[in-house]
Amino acid sequence: MKAVRVADDGSVSVVDVEVPKVGPGDALMRTAAAGICGSDLLDWYVRRKAGSILGHEVAGEIVEVGAEVGGFAPGDRVVPHHHAACGECADCHNGRHVQCRQWRSSSLDPGGMAELVRVPAENLARDTWKIPASVSDEEATFVEPLATVVKAFRRGGFEPSQSLLAVGAGTTGQLAIRLARSAGAWRIGAADRVASRLSVAQRSGASEVFDVSEEPLGKRARDPFDFVFVGPGKAEVLESALATVAPGGTLLAFTMAAPEERWTVSPNELYFREVEIVPSYSAGPGDMREALSLIAARTLVVADLVTHRFPVARAGEAFERAREPDGSMKVLLTFGR
Repeated sequence: MKAVRVADDGSVSVVDVEVPKVGPGDALMRTAAAGICGSDLLDWYVRRKAGSILGHEVAGEIVEVGAEVGGFAPGDRVVPHHHAACGECADCHNGRHVQCRQWRSSSLDPGGMAELVRVPAENLARDTWKIPASVSDEEATFVEPLATVVKAFRRGGFEPSQSLLAVGAGTTGQLAIRLARSAGAWRIGAADRVASRLSVAQRSGASEVFDVSEEPLGKRARDPFDFVFVGPGKAEVLESALATVAPGGTLLAFTMAAPEERWTVSPNELYFREVEIVPSYSAGPGDMREALSLIAARTLVVADLVTHRFPVARAGEAFERAREPDGSMKVLLTFGR
């Protein structure tokens, strides 16, 4: 079967791999669509995954289940999470699913960007969700990225009474804007250096947009925001964004930074301004469930964020297009059934 493998230089290729064998508690899913995540484009990050099959924003249809599987059957359309927590450890009981040892060691087999994917028993039982008939396969690929935003809002303590600034108007930035708008946020802003993405941000619900291609964000956004959602994991972006946080507000660091990144902040300033800096990594089962509910209820529309579709055989082209932000938002790989 065809799958998308990453090399140590970050490039991808379409390769033939063996169909994974299904165990007693597993399921085999035929992939319908897979989104290219921003993390799939971070060279330093994917270099660690050299030789592996990428893909975690996936949706598909179950074609086979193990003898011990209950609750799922061939023909079920599903969106599986690529990691699954044990549900029993102290981290899980305290809502810290991403810190669970099993969560960190679990994965889809061989990865979501493959024609057929084994959903391991733990993933199937604890964090795989049936797709309602009203939700398309393409829309279902947004469940995982939306879940990460849902979790970020929860960790950051976002309230509808707060104003929000999305720094970085890529897919997750747009989802953050739409989630804030659906919650009733009174003021929403977006900052980016790509004009086409700022235009989408206005359609998403941003009433203020800041083009930072020529002037730093701190100078562009003069009135501070209560909740600043920062997409890029760059020290200079975080530093610039911090200047836009209102006293008593929150800076939400959404994307991982490279190991060598360093950021100097003033504890004195944080103390007297009472600014919180909150990181948020991935999502847990409750976040996945809520994200799917938001999409299914049309509380949050996602279909229009898909700008490009490529068959898996053209994965190289798809990744090149995703690396070019002008005129693109979410790039999907499609798998023929």
